[in-house]
Amino acid sequence: MNQRPPSGRARPGPVYDDAMKILADDDLGALLSVVGVEGAAKRLNVELAASTTKVDLLARTPAGIVHVEFVKDPAPDLDLRMVDYRVRLRRGHRVTPISQYVLVLRDIEVAGHYCDVDGQLACTWTVVRLDELDPSVLLAEPTTAALAALAGGTPGQRAAALTQAAKLITARTEPDRRLVLLDAAATLASIVLPRSTISTALEEATMPVLIRDTPLGREWYEEGREEGRQEGRREGRREGRRAVVRLTALVLRRSFGDDERLDAIAERLADLPDEERLDRLDTATSLEQLAR
Repeated sequence: MNQRPPSGRARPGPVYDDAMKILADDDLGALLSVVGVEGAAKRLNVELAASTTKVDLLARTPAGIVHVEFVKDPAPDLDLRMVDYRVRLRRGHRVTPISQYVLVLRDIEVAGHYCDVDGQLACTWTVVRLDELDPSVLLAEPTTAALAALAGGTPGQRAAALTQAAKLITARTEPDRRLVLLDAAATLASIVLPRSTISTALEEATMPVLIRDTPLGREWYEEGREEGRQEGRREGRREGRRAVVRLTALVLRRSFGDDERLDAIAERLADLPDEERLDRLDTATSLEQLAR
């Protein structure tokens, strides 16, 4: 239940969890197959009994209750949380088998068990690492294809997997579902790939217009526009200061003639408020007075 990108502009909310939950909504059986749970399954309410605690994914299968947590960043208390989740689940399902899984979204260490210091409480769960999976397995279905960039490989191989995923999703889904899955795929790929690589990979899937139509694509587009506006304002301020320096140097040169100190004095005077700078230029009788 981790929430933030590893670098770059932070996106609000648990975006990676949300992307994973989109995949669970799209095809629960396909997503559960990634952690090794096969067969029919029904999504359950993730709010645990007698609390407002929510797990990432909860489902009922013929074999029992399946609980899955999605983990992107190291969490020192994950083991205790898994124990707590199990106890709370047991309150509502006293005789039903419960299977717990942690689906690891990037290369971090995650424990698969907990044992209390006095040995009186122990709990285990299955850890599934996406970076240890074969991307070709994930590329079998549109839902799991959204995870393909997180499978093992070099950055180039991951970018290629994202392109293949985008092509598969585009070819095998209707427009509304397509945009949702493409957005999830791009969001999840940003865990391991820079934005420029993601954009290039999606463009190679011949769908640059489609990705702009997704929520993530629109966010990137707006961020780019805002960054452009900010850079324009910064450049405007820089150009404005350069103009002040040039004008100040001209006034100094006309008043005191050429001098090797003149440019440095003009630079310092340009940092002053306009009224103070003009007052100093008006009252100064020598460059020495301005240089002090």
